[in-house]
Amino acid sequence: MSDFPHKQFNGKLYKFEHLAPMRMKVPLNALGTNIIDMHVTFGCHCFTEQFDDTRHRTQHRYSYQGELRAFNVLRYECSLQLPTVMQSMLKGVIYNAEESYTYAAHVTLPLLQGSPIYSVFFGLEKDRVAKVPAVRMFVKSAYLKPLVAKTNAQSWRFVSLAGQIAGVFPPKEKKPRPTKKKKKAP
Repeated sequence: MSDFPHKQFNGKLYKFEHLAPMRMKVPLNALGTNIIDMHVTFGCHCFTEQFDDTRHRTQHRYSYQGELRAFNVLRYECSLQLPTVMQSMLKGVIYNAEESYTYAAHVTLPLLQGSPIYSVFFGLEKDRVAKVPAVRMFVKSAYLKPLVAKTNAQSWRFVSLAGQIAGVFPPKEKKPRPTKKKKKAP
């Protein structure tokens, strides 16, 4: 069950059971012999947007943990696919994101016309409570938006980064930058 309170909007009741915390198995190798657990939780930004008095009315108001947001039907409808999106992210590439989100993934949503790009913004950290290597993912926000990562943003295969964060794989060493040669005086 989700912690998000139901939302009555334009005569329809919206529920958030699909955004209940979930546990997933993350296979770190192709054979599936090296697996870690991932605990996933979601934020209300997955189905709300910034509240704007000039665009939103009282019926849009959605408050969660002291934050006023605006309920967004399109974000909500896209969020229904988040459990499936989480599975597809395991096979994909993620990017170092700007802002406070840490990482971004871009997934095509097949159930919407035009196969739009769904951007998922999340944090990934080591699960310090688990007795075996595991990670925690907090999906802070998700909405339809084209690629937001800079063209030179660092990227990883999701499973590689999850394995590094969980402590299964050693972190990749950064390659040293070449030093500039000093010109000799004549």
